[in-house]
Parts: sequence; C-alpha cells; structure tokens
Amino acid sequence: MVTAAIVTCGGLCPGLNDVVAGIVNKLTDYGVPEGNILGIKYGFRGFYDQAAKPVPLTKRGVDGIQLQGGTILGTSRGGANMK
Repeated sequence: MVTAAIVTCGGLCPGLNDVVAGIVNKLTDYGVPEGNILGIKYGFRGFYDQAAKPVPLTKRGVDGIQLQGGTILGTSRGGANMK
C-alpha cells in the first residue's frame, strides 16, 4: 500500500501544475489508489501548520490544471521551523 505526498516549495516557476498533474497521473497508472495521493498545501508550511490540511489529488481533479498559472497547492519560502 502506497501513500504519496506532493509538495511545491520555494518560488513559483512555469510548469508546476503540469508537474503535479504528471505525478498524479503516473502514480494512478502505477496503481496507487484514489485517496492515497495527497497534495501538501503552501510548501513546507503544510507539514506543520494545523490549518493547512492535505488535499486528496485525483486524475479527474488535476485534469486541465496545466492551463492555470501558479500552483494549485500554493507555495511558501522559508519560515519552516521543523523543531
């Protein structure tokens, strides 16, 4: 049983949504069940901020996101206090 998490960190760059969609599609093709692919919101902050809950990512949910700017997951720079 596999659970995968996808996080986008640092600044924005072209193609982040395309990368997210590609990873979700490939993991689904490999047999990772729906609900076991999670998007971590707002970069590293999503790992420790209780308000930034992970979101399930599905093939259907990421279809067409490459046409949007930025990243559907959000991002942040620094500020990650992992102590």
